[in-house]
Amino acid sequence: MAAIQTVLCPVDFSGATERQLATAANLCRLFGARLVLHHNLEEIPAAAAVGWMYAAEHHGVTSESDDEERLRALLASIPDGIAKEARITHGLPAPAVLGVGARVGADLLVLATHNDGAEAHTSVTEEVLERADCVVLALHEPSLDGEASSLALLGSTPQIAVVPTDFSDESTPAVRFAFDLARQLPLEIHLLHVAAARETGHEVEASLAAARLAELVPQELAGRVRCHVGFGDPAHEIAATAERLGASCVVMGEHTRAPLRRWFTRDTSRALLHAACCPVWFVPGRRAA
Repeated sequence: MAAIQTVLCPVDFSGATERQLATAANLCRLFGARLVLHHNLEEIPAAAAVGWMYAAEHHGVTSESDDEERLRALLASIPDGIAKEARITHGLPAPAVLGVGARVGADLLVLATHNDGAEAHTSVTEEVLERADCVVLALHEPSLDGEASSLALLGSTPQIAVVPTDFSDESTPAVRFAFDLARQLPLEIHLLHVAAARETGHEVEASLAAARLAELVPQELAGRVRCHVGFGDPAHEIAATAERLGASCVVMGEHTRAPLRRWFTRDTSRALLHAACCPVWFVPGRRAA
């Protein structure tokens, strides 16, 4: 079963913080996990594409005491019954988040991102994705995730999760994680395999892929899993499928550290991070030897 005992939620007090905190708190409630709020005082360049440390969202420089007061206010807003604490750090954003995550033993990081595709920098979110040992849930700004995004209400209404797989060993943990979520929460799983676009042979390849997807489905979840086969660019097809189905989230593998990568590459993860119309769970794949 999906074991989520500690959720780390790095916040920057921007417009994305409220929904980010609501989502993290709801997941803590559902899994009986503790919530750790984190704020890092070091600012980063305005071009960086991360909502939770996005300098453009900061209106002036605040003191550490001001930030402590804001964190206390956020803690007070969290519903009773959820174990909670707060941490403040100083330094580079990604190492700070990863360091706090390691110290508190985080099973899940809940981040909020901006949909900025700038190539002149390395996104802090991408750096966290590449180095994190735990699951990362990336939320976008509310206007980008759209009405379908309601993870803050997960547990009260059925929701759709798109789960792409390339059938590699590295993608297996994400598929298993999605099934575990479905065993505990009212999720409908839509497995998706994206094959290379070809002028001929689509029918045979689609049939074979569909059969392989069906083999992955646990018997007890058979009534809550659908299988899909797409063709073309993986990131585009994943994002398009999620939008077409009105998905509440995507659950995919993150294996940038694997030496033999197929279409679950860093580029696919990065493209989906910015292109998806809903939150994305990134599940670490197998470690490279």
